[in-house]
Amino acid sequence: MPPLSHLFLGAAALFWLVLPLAALFDGQHTHRRAWSALIGLGALTLLGAAVTVLYARPESLTLPLPFFLGTAPIAFHLDMLAAWFLAVIALSSGPAAFYLHDYMEHMKTRTDMRVFWTALPLLLLSMALVVLAANALTFLIAWEVMSLSSFLLVATDHRNASTRQAALVYLGATRVGTAFLAGGFLWAHALTGSWVFQNWHLAGVRALGPGLLLLTGLGVKAGMWPFHLWLPAAHPAAPSPVSALMSGVMVKTALYAIVRLFLFSRAFAHPAFGYILLILGSVSAVWGILFALIQEDIKRILAYSTVENVGLILIGIGGAISARFLGVAGAVQLGAAAALFQILNHALFKSLLFLGAGSVDLRTHTRDLTKLGGLGKRMPYTFGLFILGAAAICGLPPLNGFAAEWLLYQGSLHIAAQGTTPLLRCCGVLMIGQTALVGVLSLACYTRALGVAFQGRPRTRAAEEAKEASRGMLLAQGLLAAGCAGLGLAVPLALSILQRLVTPLAPNAVPLASVWTLPMPMLALLLVFTTGGIAMWMESAARRQPVRKFITWECGFGDLTPRMQVASGSFAQPIARMFSAFYRYAIHLHIDGVNRRLFPEEITVETKTGAVLETRIYHPLVRWVDRAGDWIVQMQAGSIHLYLLTMFGTLLLLLAIGGFTR
Repeated sequence: MPPLSHLFLGAAALFWLVLPLAALFDGQHTHRRAWSALIGLGALTLLGAAVTVLYARPESLTLPLPFFLGTAPIAFHLDMLAAWFLAVIALSSGPAAFYLHDYMEHMKTRTDMRVFWTALPLLLLSMALVVLAANALTFLIAWEVMSLSSFLLVATDHRNASTRQAALVYLGATRVGTAFLAGGFLWAHALTGSWVFQNWHLAGVRALGPGLLLLTGLGVKAGMWPFHLWLPAAHPAAPSPVSALMSGVMVKTALYAIVRLFLFSRAFAHPAFGYILLILGSVSAVWGILFALIQEDIKRILAYSTVENVGLILIGIGGAISARFLGVAGAVQLGAAAALFQILNHALFKSLLFLGAGSVDLRTHTRDLTKLGGLGKRMPYTFGLFILGAAAICGLPPLNGFAAEWLLYQGSLHIAAQGTTPLLRCCGVLMIGQTALVGVLSLACYTRALGVAFQGRPRTRAAEEAKEASRGMLLAQGLLAAGCAGLGLAVPLALSILQRLVTPLAPNAVPLASVWTLPMPMLALLLVFTTGGIAMWMESAARRQPVRKFITWECGFGDLTPRMQVASGSFAQPIARMFSAFYRYAIHLHIDGVNRRLFPEEITVETKTGAVLETRIYHPLVRWVDRAGDWIVQMQAGSIHLYLLTMFGTLLLLLAIGGFTR
């Protein structure tokens, strides 16, 4: 009899493979609720497989002939690390099943739903297969299915020109990432003679070449700076449940490969990889939250916030790799545990926030902060759930985001206290300050988004007429919110699982439980009673002295209007001015009127931003590629002389390369 984990995985694959066939043959789309149920059942069985492996021995599966990929079979390996990431996929995709039916109802006239319901289960299945892949060829096949299915999902609303452009940007990013991955895998195979990950043990200079190629390819998919440009383009274009899965889960598959190859298996062992991940992770964290702070589109805010959280995860991974080479055993376990815990936490609260943004978009037909306002009274449940997700992503206790950042702080403290050199200890202190800076900016970012979108007065009629989301959509958000709160309260249980995961990295380190001394349930009860007491006191005071309404500030114009509220741009202006070198931030003031110097009739203020990375690097690079493409097209004009010249030049180049390598 096959192991229980194999049965669970087979059931998940069956559920997610039946759905594309059902969607293709059901032209009327009359069974969408049944299709959503299949998504949920697949997630449930996948979670069952993860749980069984967490408390059992690892399992391997190699398919027999004819399931062969050239010189390697289709092979899978399920251990505790893979089980952790399978749980991440299951816990995010399961609640989305309740959300899908009601949300996708409004898009049935704008797209071919057969493509959506075919691509979605393929995306979920391919993500699971990426995590389970035991060799490079199986990994690449699953990776390509994941990339192409997610491209189809981004292009769901393909009649919109901006959606098509965003999908092409994302497709281009996936092609670049896959090219680097393929190059790294080929190089590693040439050095080791094997496609199996467990047989790769490259160290020193031999690990640098293929390792850097793989880090680049995986960094593109993860949204690591400076390869993050596809995230703010693709996430606003995709349907909200797709954005939740891509941001909350899909980018984690790239992080899984980094953790597997560079930290747990030591396939590529070199201290430079730790320093690279630390530097790029630090830049990603600060860069992402800075640009999230000035966005007007809610989903673009969340997309840039993903760059920030990926940066924090990379700091944990890079810190663990560096600490291992420097001999700081405690920081190895804490960095790895912080990264793995943040991967799970981010999947929950980022999915919650994207689903909340989708509810706002569905009810108001806009995600622009300048056109929202007052939604807290019209969508109170969405408002409350969005607040909880924002508090979790900002790392506020007693939610799950706080627990992961606490572990990251503890790892930095270990480096600062136990570092072997003054420079290393100084780096530990800088990591603490950088993480604190990111937390403060994150709090400002989500205070702005919540205040402008949900508080105050409606800025448009659409916001004024908004209604609460459906029960299924609220249930999906409620499950994710419960996960955020539950993980925050059950930190000791999560740490006990993580302890078994990270112990092989540093067996002699202090247990994770010793650094967690906070009584989270007591803190949560104290917070609830304090908040409830303040609310009861305010209610009692309001009864004793009823609120009187006055026009507090009108400047002679009569009653207050929505234009007199604090705008999103004005809220972010001080920070935008402070970091204007990164934003290319500028304010354009236009004053109009007959005697506009003394008595202006119209004053218009417009802020403009443009990222230095895009304007100074990527845009010139794209123009150069366009020119190179035009030159290549001219070579294909049908001239036999150009063909012969090209062949002769290519032959000379290959001979020169061959002579140099020999």
